[in-house]
Order: sequence, then structure tokens, then C-alpha cells
Amino acid sequence: MKIKKILLILMLIIFVTGCTKLQDLSNDDIINKVIVAKNSPNTYRRGYKYFIPKGLSLKQAGPNYAILESKDTFYYLFVDLISFNSKKEVEYTINDKAVYSKHINYDNKKGYVEIKKQENNQYLIEIMYNYAKIEVMVDDSELKNVLANSMSILKSIVYDEKVISSLLKDDNLTYTEENFDMFSKSNKRSGILNYTDSSEEINDESPIKDTDLVN
Repeated sequence: MKIKKILLILMLIIFVTGCTKLQDLSNDDIINKVIVAKNSPNTYRRGYKYFIPKGLSLKQAGPNYAILESKDTFYYLFVDLISFNSKKEVEYTINDKAVYSKHINYDNKKGYVEIKKQENNQYLIEIMYNYAKIEVMVDDSELKNVLANSMSILKSIVYDEKVISSLLKDDNLTYTEENFDMFSKSNKRSGILNYTDSSEEINDESPIKDTDLVN
């Protein structure tokens, strides 16, 4: 019985310490730690695959987007296959009015993180990296957890150049470069992304067969 009690206490300490550790980290530290972590993709789409962290579930998905859910929090993911195909770099200017605004530069990929407080006292997290973007509206208590999850997803995306090239060539994607190229300043969106461009079901895909951080 003593051994069991000791094990339970140790498990509780590890759990509490793990939760506290994330909350004690700065946003910079969270991004820098997560972006170098290795996570194997567990979700497959035509032309790319990515990792969904534990605790998140896939609510809806199309050829180039996904809506992920964790309790009452929704993650809106948009994957820009056109920008990946053309290797276009993201353009971003630091927003002095934001709660947090930083450039990302890692693994020859550039991006940014921007966190803005909204009128409802929630925070809009907007992250663009690795030719993809995530937006989440979240309470302050979940902000750092959402930041870590979002970076894990974006960092993990692996693209299949041949498949993407074929999709673009055959015009199999449901959007055009003019309307959906996120990496152009003129098309930078504000607020939660609009994913009404496709009604594709989640299960219609079959699996497909790879510095400075925040500054």
C-alpha cells in the first residue's frame, strides 16, 4: 500500500509540475521549445500531412483547411498549397498595438505570431508558419496551451511536392491564387478565417506516402 501511495504522489507531482511549467514559460520560450520538437504526423490529406496534439479532435476538414476542437476552443487551420508550391515567403510587420507580435524564422521558413486582446476580453491568436495559418479565439487561462498546440500543428506539416504540383496543374483545388494566397499583404485576413469554401467530408482522404526562432 505504501508503494502505491508513493507512486500516486509522484504521478500527481509530475502532472502538476508539467501543467505549471507551461504556464511559467514566456510566449517566446513556448514557441522556441515547441518548434524544435519532433512530432510524427497522424492526420493525412491530399498533398500534406500533419500532427494533431492529444486533446484535440478534428471537427471538419476540406482540401486545404481543418477545424479542430478542444472543449469549447476551436482551432481554424488553413494550409496554403499555392504559396508552398511557389515557395513564397510570408510578409509581416510587427504590430505594436498587439499584446504579442513576433517574427518566426526557423528551418528556412519564416512566419509570425500575433496575439490581440478582443472586446470580449478573449484573445485572438494568429500564427502563420510553414505555409499554413492557424487562428484561435481563447480565454487568457488557455492562451499558452493553445499557443503550444498551434505551433505543434504548424511545425509538423509535411508537404508532398509531386501531389501538390499535380493538384495545381489539374486545377483540383477549390480555390484560386487570387482569392486564397495568404502570403500576400493585400489578402491578409483579420479575425477568424472563413472556411466556407468547401463542404468536403473528413473521411474522403486516403493516407499519402520532410537558426533563429522568435526574434
